Amino acid sequence: MFEGGLLAVAFLGGWLLDCPPTAALTWSFKDFGLGLLATVPMLVVLAICALSRSAAMLKIRAYQRDTVGHLLDECRWYDIALLALLAGVCEEVLFRGFLFLWLVRFNSVIAVLISNLAFGAAHAATPMYGILAAFLGIYLTALIAVDPTPNLLIPIVAHTVYDIAAFALVLRDYRQQPKFNRP
Repeated sequence: MFEGGLLAVAFLGGWLLDCPPTAALTWSFKDFGLGLLATVPMLVVLAICALSRSAAMLKIRAYQRDTVGHLLDECRWYDIALLALLAGVCEEVLFRGFLFLWLVRFNSVIAVLISNLAFGAAHAATPMYGILAAFLGIYLTALIAVDPTPNLLIPIVAHTVYDIAAFALVLRDYRQQPKFNRP
């Protein structure tokens, strides 16, 4: 429901401010492939975070495991893929398709900052997670900002594939817990 709400905000904002949030979204095999390729650096960051033993990273993983692990455990693989797709589409349409592309009309630096601070705030389950999300958001924004013909498909694919991997990590952490410790 939260993700659907983000999509509704994107379309309402786009309608009110004359900035259609899917105007920069087109299907292209090339851009789909670029989205897959763009996932690689994000997965490297995810792997580094997964291997980290820092208190902040352990806190993020524990929070995710304890809040959504049991929900993901009830899902089939295609439910998880659909959830990741929903997050990828809804969040990218709002934060990059609407917010960034509307703000860039006024100032590109402010557009990057505000859209990604909002993206980080939407993911701020812990302070460090919000910061990491904001930096990943900057990367996702760069995927369309540097392209003379921006296609929202690229960050949507990258975000979706990243979320599938992140959900798999949360699920693995949850299932490695002894059953009596599970919420």
